[in-house]
Amino acid sequence: MKIKLQNLGFWYREGEPIFTKLDLELPLPAWIAISGESGVGKTTLVKLLAGLLEPCHGTIIYPPNFNGHKHLPIGFLYQNPDNQLVQLNVERELAFVLENAGVPFAAMHARVEQALDDWGLRARRQASPQMLSGGEKQRLALASLLIDTPSLLILDEPTSGLDILRRQDFYQYIRELYQQGIGIIWVTQDEDELQMAEQVLVIRNNSEVVWL
Repeated sequence: MKIKLQNLGFWYREGEPIFTKLDLELPLPAWIAISGESGVGKTTLVKLLAGLLEPCHGTIIYPPNFNGHKHLPIGFLYQNPDNQLVQLNVERELAFVLENAGVPFAAMHARVEQALDDWGLRARRQASPQMLSGGEKQRLALASLLIDTPSLLILDEPTSGLDILRRQDFYQYIRELYQQGIGIIWVTQDEDELQMAEQVLVIRNNSEVVWL
């Protein structure tokens, strides 16, 4: 399977394009790192892939019936988990995406209960996400994405605010998800994280993309 970008163009302001005629194929499932200097469009590219931004021209073609899902099965983990944790408590945060997907209550309840156990958050189920520790916020953000079983997980420099121990825990989570068949696209400039990837895509200052 592949995601294909054809003649893709995007800009935030007219006359200042981030991408003009981008053609790119991304294999799935795979572990792909995206790197490049600050400001070259790394976050823009992954937001386009996740459907968080719409191309100004061109198309993004996803595999037919992407892993049996009716909606786009992509989870997007922001650099700062505070930017995606929006509900009143941990339990509601986990249920939010399932409610939007129309999952029946009984099934939703079972999946929330399982996620609380899987991610060590049961004791914090009624806590506000803003009152969690940094590591707990990261686990909750991941759990809230994975509860809807995405086929692809996009990570936008998610370890930049973590200490070394929390980074190692996070790396282990991602390795296990990849072993389960979830594709990984990881925006990073960290050398250790680049070496974890199967393939590295570099975006250059002229918006040219190059596979290493």
